[in-house]
Amino acid sequence: MKKKIIFLIITFFILFNFNKAISEIFIKAKINGQIITNIDIKKEKGYLLALNPNLKDLPEENVDRYAIDSLINEKVKKIEIEQKYQILVNENVVKKVIKDLYTSIGISNSDSFNEYLKTFDINLDLVKQKISVEIAWNDYIVKKFNKSILVDKEKIRGKIKSLTEQNIVEHVLLSEIIFTINENEILENKYQEIKKSINKIGFEETAKIYSVSDSKKNGGKIGWIYKTQLSKKISGELDDVNIGDITKPISTPGGFILLMLNDRENKLLEIDEEEQFKKAMNFEKNRQLTMYSTLHYKRVYNKTVINEF
Repeated sequence: MKKKIIFLIITFFILFNFNKAISEIFIKAKINGQIITNIDIKKEKGYLLALNPNLKDLPEENVDRYAIDSLINEKVKKIEIEQKYQILVNENVVKKVIKDLYTSIGISNSDSFNEYLKTFDINLDLVKQKISVEIAWNDYIVKKFNKSILVDKEKIRGKIKSLTEQNIVEHVLLSEIIFTINENEILENKYQEIKKSINKIGFEETAKIYSVSDSKKNGGKIGWIYKTQLSKKISGELDDVNIGDITKPISTPGGFILLMLNDRENKLLEIDEEEQFKKAMNFEKNRQLTMYSTLHYKRVYNKTVINEF
């Protein structure tokens, strides 16, 4: 009898704690019927704060919003990919991306990174899952649009040839944020929101949050570019900014781009034509892939049933 009473008491406490735990989990959003809970958002916040420490300087409600938007973005991509093929984890690529992540925040190895993640109540497996989705999305975009990429090789060679005929050319060091707006968003409001974030936590951290370009992993850094290699539209916008300043949103086929002019110099020209040709080709291909990625994401997003609670 005594054993039965003890068993009933233990069962009661187990059920009580189970029901309590269930009651503390609630749905925050549904993406095509797939749920996002408050626990998912908590983990996403940990993930975002771990990789972007400066986010702690932003208001809590902003970080919450970034976490929800980030999860919605991931769900939309994952659903689209899984309709086409299974997400396969390329361990070598994942390891390289993870190494780039932890070295960018001053951590020397994966074991130390995993210990660091634990302080945010997340682990390396979660990071691997999220990176795998991004890698799969990029692979999907390449497979889907690779044949649509059109690069005018003669035009590129002509530009490089014109560079070699000059003694001195302007060289610019750039960073970018490429962003899109949804149907219910206003460009000026989104622009002001991004500017506030830049003023609060800096361009690099803001790029990691808002940019849809692959350069977001490096804080939006593009690197040094000969100004004559840029379009007249972008080149003209750069004429109106000083070092350390940011352009106004520049409309592109894939959305809008903000450029930060980190430095500029007049450089005595000594270039390897073939090397510059390869760089220019890669730059143009990546630009078009980014454009197709953002355009396709917007199409998929607009067809997705998203309910927030």
